[in-house]
Amino acid sequence: MSQADRVVVIGGAGFVGRELVAQLRGNVESITVVSRRITDAQTTDEVSYVTGDVTDSNRMMEVIEGATAVYQLTIESDFILGASNVAKACLRHRVRRMIFTSTSDAVYLGKKRRIDESAGPDSKPALRNSYSRGKVESEKLLLQYHASEGLPVVIMRPCLVVGRGGPLAHGGIGSWKASTCLVGWGNGQNPLPFVLVQDVAAAFVSALDAPNIEGKTFNLGGDVFISAREYVRLVAERSLRNFRFYPRNLALFNATVVTKALIKRLLGRDGERQYYRDMVSSAMFGQVDNQAAKQLLKWQPNVSLDVFIREAIDCHVRPADAGDLRLAER
Repeated sequence: MSQADRVVVIGGAGFVGRELVAQLRGNVESITVVSRRITDAQTTDEVSYVTGDVTDSNRMMEVIEGATAVYQLTIESDFILGASNVAKACLRHRVRRMIFTSTSDAVYLGKKRRIDESAGPDSKPALRNSYSRGKVESEKLLLQYHASEGLPVVIMRPCLVVGRGGPLAHGGIGSWKASTCLVGWGNGQNPLPFVLVQDVAAAFVSALDAPNIEGKTFNLGGDVFISAREYVRLVAERSLRNFRFYPRNLALFNATVVTKALIKRLLGRDGERQYYRDMVSSAMFGQVDNQAAKQLLKWQPNVSLDVFIREAIDCHVRPADAGDLRLAER
């Protein structure tokens, strides 16, 4: 990592962004965090906080001027416009590397197979939700900029990111109908690609200087594989609360969704359609391959279940008092 780097982190006030900034601090010349809403942020000699929206092309030109590297971690409504604006600013100001945050949702995970980066993003993005579609099209756009104009972009696809500062009730593993009630995608028995936030940030830091990775995409799934059922069981065990998992029959659920959509259309009320392909992919039957990140980024994600439990679950759990009767039931 170059001590002379002037790094812009767009979306640096978010879950992954805060951890990334913490790991960059002290190792680069300066860090500028860009966010649409900056609250209680204190600018220091090393980290400055400014407002900005990736959909504002002029603002992106302003905040990226003088930067040597740019991270884009934002979750905005217009993914493609935001990616384009940041890319154009990076090209204009000759940024040496742009690191873009995509997601494992950009990949089709509906089949039981091992999936590495050679599979590319989902070939049928029109049958996915707006978030997945936006990320797929953003990846394609940025790689087109790389091929045609030499944009030094690196694409990162974090999977189910968990840890301190993030959600215990992770929305990526199902629908939380209540704070302790999860309705999963499918039977909830297949292993899921959870990954700790500090490991994701470490991969992002490595991508700053890893050689010859421009134009490449990396899957960031961890090496501790547990199912949605097991995750809920562990959360219940560690919190001493009645967390419950309920399976969902995807074929039956799809029939219900289609029926409701037809009724809404007849009534003139149209919303975003939910596709069966998207539901199956959300179940994550496919196993995400992270070998490219290990080899080219020298990435070493956590392999210990005990560490995972401590960093992903226990950090959210308030310890029970010594006299808590629930302790006697364990």
